[in-house]
Formats: sequence, structure tokens, C-alpha cells
Amino acid sequence: MVALVRWGILSAGLMADRFVSDLRKTLGAEVVAVASRSIQRAEAFAAKHRISRAYGSYEALAKDPDIDVIYVATTHNFHKSHTLLCLENGKHVLCEKPLALNAIEARQMIACAGEKRLFLMQAMWSRFNPAYKCAMQWVKDGLIGEVRMLKADLGFRASWEPEHRLLNPALAGGSILDVGIYPLALASHLFGPKPSKIQALAFLGATGVDEQAGIMLQYPQGQLALLSSAVQTRSPHNAFILGAKGMIWIPMFWRARLAILWRPRKLPRITWGSAGYQHEAAAVNQCIREGKMESATVTLAESLAMMETMDQIREKIGLKYPGE
Repeated sequence: MVALVRWGILSAGLMADRFVSDLRKTLGAEVVAVASRSIQRAEAFAAKHRISRAYGSYEALAKDPDIDVIYVATTHNFHKSHTLLCLENGKHVLCEKPLALNAIEARQMIACAGEKRLFLMQAMWSRFNPAYKCAMQWVKDGLIGEVRMLKADLGFRASWEPEHRLLNPALAGGSILDVGIYPLALASHLFGPKPSKIQALAFLGATGVDEQAGIMLQYPQGQLALLSSAVQTRSPHNAFILGAKGMIWIPMFWRARLAILWRPRKLPRITWGSAGYQHEAAAVNQCIREGKMESATVTLAESLAMMETMDQIREKIGLKYPGE
């Protein structure tokens, strides 16, 4: 028998919808309740996903005694306050990426989780998908030799809605925090979370957020990460991990279903597998069952270091959010 882990869902938006759909595929997980600022939205979400409880306030969800862990899926600017609300009411937290608006907020969240002895993790579902994990094992096994460079992009063209979270500075919009974190997380996984040099350029559009950005990171052993992100420019969503003896290509790396290993004078090797939030959720469930306060796959130290890197990138491109 697998011990049941009881989930609460904080938000009734698109990300929460996708997460709950995949959470249903996870053994030993039960969705107990959902909350939205609108009771009508919460009730509609609950009806769609067959959830027994719907709340019209996040406080009510956080205080529900029948919940073990809460998935926070609100806009970036609310991640700190909503995570702290859950932690202060004794709930473990899986918080959507980015963990916070900036490193100052992330430190406060991590400190609170430590004081309360509760689990906290930044949601980075890419790390748990089977094809991605296999590609990282190829790297670990030395199949492409020393990794020297990463090229990764993630960009799309959103509809022009200035009040939408992607373009609204009050909601911490822009490409770097929303999608740029994926190539940054891949670079962190390969080379470590603290680059020695950071260069960045971006186009700040009419609303003042970065509509597209180009980032170059150098690491202590000379490795380079050439990264790009966009919310108004389409890109192919490729990752190329370039080593001394070969390379790995991961198409759609942020939700990888496929990875290809290429080496000179050898047949390519291909791996594939399902991509979904259920792999991440299963890992969180296991951590909670084992009484762990953080994941070894997405550590709090790495999540904080990534926030520090994004702070430096935003400083270089001149992007500051209201209230910072």
C-alpha cells in the first residue's frame, strides 16, 4: 500500500488545470480541495476535476486540516505571499516556477520552510520527465565527453493583451521569469547554478517587460551557455548539449518526449518517454512520505542561485518590477 498524500490546489487557472489532470495519474495522490479568489471559478474547477471542496479564499484552503501539500499556481508576483500563507498554516508547498519574484523573496520563503520544517520545492517538471533524465544520464556516463557548451531557446508569440500576466509588469511579466527559467535551469543542471560571467540583452516592449532576451553565461571551467527566451517571438524550443566527443539534441526540451545522442562514426541513440506533471508530483509525494524538506533533484540552494542569476540578468537589461 502507498501512503496517501492529500493535495490542495491554490489557483483555478490554466497551469492548475494541467497539473491536476496529470496528478490524477499519480498513485497515492488525492486532490482534496481547490481555491480561487472567485468562488464561482473554484466551483467550476472542482466540478470539472471531481474535487469535493471548493473555496473562495486562499486562506480557507491553507487552513483545511485534511490537506498535506499545496500546489501554488498563481502569478509570479504572488508566489511569495501565497507560499508563506501555506507554510505558516503547516502545509508543504510545491510552488510554480519561478520560486519567487527575486532572490530576497526566495530567501524568506526558504527560511520559513526551514523554521516550520516543511517541504518546499520550485516546480521544474522538466527534470522529472523520462527522456530528459535519460539525456542527463548520457552526460553523466561521459558519452559525449566533457560538456563545453549549451545552446537552448524557448520562445513563443502570445496574443497582444497588455493586461495579461505575460506582458503586465504588475504581474511580473516578461520572458525571462516565465520561460527563460527553463534554459537557465538546464544550464544550471549541466554546469552548476553559479555562472562566473553573465551577459544579457533584451527588447523591452510597450508595457516595459522583456518581450525577448538573449543571455550568455560563462562558467568557471570556460563552459558557455547561449540562451534565449521570448513571449512575442517564436523559436524552435531546442536544446543542444555540445561535448568533446558528441552532442545531445533534445527537441522541445522543456517538455521533452525525445532525446537524441549523436557521436562521430556511431549510430545515433534515441530515447523517448511520456512528458507530464505526474512525474514531478510523484517525486513530491515520495519526498513527503519520507519526511524530506526538499528535493535532491531541485534543491532549494539551486533554486535560490537561479533567482540570483535572474536578478543579475534583469539588472543588466534594466527590468525592475513594481515594488522592488
